[in-house]
Amino acid sequence: MFCRNALVPQVISAGPDETIADALALLQQHGIRSLPIVDDKQVLAGCFSFDVVLSRLLPGAITLEHHGLEDTDLRLDYLVDAEEKVARHLGELLPVKLADVMDPPANVVHPETPLWEGIRQLFRRGSPIPVVDAASGEFLGLLTVQSVMGELAKLVGEDGTPA
Repeated sequence: MFCRNALVPQVISAGPDETIADALALLQQHGIRSLPIVDDKQVLAGCFSFDVVLSRLLPGAITLEHHGLEDTDLRLDYLVDAEEKVARHLGELLPVKLADVMDPPANVVHPETPLWEGIRQLFRRGSPIPVVDAASGEFLGLLTVQSVMGELAKLVGEDGTPA
């Protein structure tokens, strides 16, 4: 079985010239956590998620844990009544183009990637993972924990044994 068997082809995506405000509206409207960013040729250019915004709202020192410094116990409980400043900063971020803030598409799988490798990637990196054509880079859909579990469930009979 391959990743093409479990990919979700109908995916909400955004373009690199759309703004953070546009992306946040899509995430909220559709109840999703991330957006693939595709160019006009449907080539995957990057990914956008709430994490992208959160990382820009937090003081730089707090984001160090994403750089291997997890044991650094930096806290923000000393910041009292900072909501107005954070909200103002969010307002400044809303018109920024996604091309300027998106994460690069570092973790992708291909339709012909064995599903077990896709499962390993989901376990290691989290869901979802973009599925792209190996030759053209065209974005084809997403591999998600839900889509993989649904595909595997098709292989199991009602009594719990392989069908």
